[in-house]
Amino acid sequence: MNTDSINYSAVTEALKMAPGNPEKIARAKQLERDYNDTIALMFNEESGVNFVAVPSAQDVEHFDTRAKETNDPDDLVRAHLIRDRFDYYEGEKTAHIDHRVLGGHLRTKLAEGTVTKADVKAAERYAKSNPTPDNIGLYTQIKRGVSSNE
Repeated sequence: MNTDSINYSAVTEALKMAPGNPEKIARAKQLERDYNDTIALMFNEESGVNFVAVPSAQDVEHFDTRAKETNDPDDLVRAHLIRDRFDYYEGEKTAHIDHRVLGGHLRTKLAEGTVTKADVKAAERYAKSNPTPDNIGLYTQIKRGVSSNE
């Protein structure tokens, strides 16, 4: 099983970016189903291993140790899934700070008139993750600014 494609952050990002676009909603829901199916397959009564939705550093260590000891492909996938969830939640602890920094950065670039196509994507992600009127307005202004420069 290719563990590179099994990322909780990819699932949550797809779900966050999907509203308003039926194709994105369908893809995000499929990604979510695939992820949940993988979890159900890897963590069940038959495997004898319980899934930890919000793992601690000790949980990561436990699953990594087990994977190294057994070298079983399923244990390697389980270790990846638990580490991935841990990394996601560790990142979420500072996401609000990153979010504020990004907002300030985008507002500065808009004021300077130096917005790029990459800023349009960042502004969209920013507006969809916290859809306040100001953030949606910022996204619209950046989108217009890039469109008028083309």
